[in-house]
Amino acid sequence: NPIRNAANWVAWRLETSDLGSAHRKNDFKADPLLPLEFYRVTPQDYAHSGYDRGHLCPSGDRTRDAEENSITFRMTNMLPQVHELNAGPWEKLEQYERKRAVASDGSLYIVAGGVFSGAPRVIGNGVAVPSASYKIIVVLAKGQPVAEVSAASEVIAVRIPNEPSVAGRPFRDFVVAVDDLENETGYNFLGGVSEPIQRALEATRHAVAN
Repeated sequence: NPIRNAANWVAWRLETSDLGSAHRKNDFKADPLLPLEFYRVTPQDYAHSGYDRGHLCPSGDRTRDAEENSITFRMTNMLPQVHELNAGPWEKLEQYERKRAVASDGSLYIVAGGVFSGAPRVIGNGVAVPSASYKIIVVLAKGQPVAEVSAASEVIAVRIPNEPSVAGRPFRDFVVAVDDLENETGYNFLGGVSEPIQRALEATRHAVAN
């Protein structure tokens, strides 16, 4: 987003084939693929801001090889997060998605982003700070086409405030309906699913399996 200098959202697929033994690169860097007219956020934009560089697609979801892990450290994959969120329920949610991918040997389709107020706080050279971070996870069998998604398919939606008060709390405390996130962000997240099934999935606050 050229106004917020932050991603509107990041989406990815997670399967066991994405996981391996590559070490965390920690090579935070500007994204060279942005159009030239966009400001390229650098790690220094977060310096002394009080916010962590919070991954949207986590480093841990791309450990098959060093190159794929390095891509997750582009600054277009970051949002400012308080440490209590980044190292607390957000990290626990990241661990949970990998656990589910391994346990089900399926395909998880994930989208993550920030919820922004009308006039968000900014850090560095105009990087907007979200009031909350959200994630939606659709759990499918490996190779399952969108046409087979049903009202019984598992969809997990989470919205966690970007506040120190979330420290020590489980991510399950912040489960919401997809409809709630669509109303806040203006996005249509499950647009590839037929309208009746989409309405059923999005209106439900789904329980989170262990």
